[in-house]
Amino acid sequence: MGKGNKAINNSFVKTVFKGNILIPLPKVLFENRYHPMFSLISPTHCDFCGTKLNVNSHYTRSILTSYGTITRDVTYWICPNCKKNFHDQIVGVTGSANYSDEFYDKQMLVRYDGRCSLHNSRIIGEAYTEGLTDISGRAPCASSLWWHEQKQAEFSKQELLEQKIGCNGTFYVDGDWIKDGWKKKLETLMGRDISEKEWKKMRYKSVYVIATEEKVILDFEITNRLPPIEALMPLFIRIKNRFPEGKILKIVSDEDKAIIGAVRNVFPEVSHSFCVFHQLKNVSKRYCDEFKSIENIPVNDEFVNYEICQLIRSDTVISAVIHFQNVLKLESNLRLSEASHKAISYAKEIFKKNVNLLKKGITPETDNTMEQIFSLIGDIVDMARSFKTESGLANFCYNLFTYFNKRYFRTGKWRGYSPLMRAKFQYGPG
Repeated sequence: MGKGNKAINNSFVKTVFKGNILIPLPKVLFENRYHPMFSLISPTHCDFCGTKLNVNSHYTRSILTSYGTITRDVTYWICPNCKKNFHDQIVGVTGSANYSDEFYDKQMLVRYDGRCSLHNSRIIGEAYTEGLTDISGRAPCASSLWWHEQKQAEFSKQELLEQKIGCNGTFYVDGDWIKDGWKKKLETLMGRDISEKEWKKMRYKSVYVIATEEKVILDFEITNRLPPIEALMPLFIRIKNRFPEGKILKIVSDEDKAIIGAVRNVFPEVSHSFCVFHQLKNVSKRYCDEFKSIENIPVNDEFVNYEICQLIRSDTVISAVIHFQNVLKLESNLRLSEASHKAISYAKEIFKKNVNLLKKGITPETDNTMEQIFSLIGDIVDMARSFKTESGLANFCYNLFTYFNKRYFRTGKWRGYSPLMRAKFQYGPG
């Protein structure tokens, strides 16, 4: 093999027969047996009375798949005794739909990878299917894809909540706001009109997610905006029941009072840390806004930046107080930029907050696991339309988080691995 050449991947080899390329179809589990996709399963006896069925009629069905449009000659059957009707089952096609399940699944990947709304996933899907079908660019409508997602969520839920995963004992939890609800329906239930100001407060739900350091999402809970402690306790109780005693060593969150209270109630013996990544990021932003880059900060301002960062990272009250006093001295004795004055003002805000957490035994953590997870979630949700029902939002989350766990990293040393694969590689199957 010459320099620069790559070995041929024989898994993509296709067979040519009479001028046509033959593509081997995958096998699909159907009634405890594996059958080739799109094969026909014919009923023989009536499900109600057990009488042997008679042929009623024949029909040719056209099904849109990722392999092109496939036609199958199906038979419709009738029971001569109770006159009930039956038809052949096509493996990999749900009910009487004109789209195969694997095509729906690929459309869902288009939606999540494309980070688009349900409506726009059809537009992206049309570009995705161009050239694959006899009707160029055809794709399922948003309604068809939505119904498929609701059904798929049952499998996603089971997979998400039952997955066995090894970890280092540190768990991360955070929440994000998502638009939810149908204003007219809610007004009907309340018997009055809702003002725009009220609706902006009422339409948001909080989705709290718990994950491992490897970014494997374990579970989530949907609550009202600014939930009480009791609303998050079911999430932590499920996690406690899922992992053996002693397996959970530390929980990392932000300063959310509901999370802190729920952790204290469910995991009183577990170490709790608060993530200061966003605090450090806010300090850097103040300097970057003025100097474009951290490397361009003047010497006097570097001293201030260093002390503020050390204040944020302090894991004891004494250390935090010392660095805070150093910041105040620098403010009094040095000529500083406007960025430093803004950063010092911010440091005064968070000093009291961080000290209160340290007094409760909650230490700082700089890992940005949840920041990275919610970066992807936010990209998708921001593009999505408001969810009309809470069940629809929950089903969307089950599908999204199950997909996220299997999604390959595209950069870094773990490129080509998913969070689940990385966790299994590092800690075993769990």
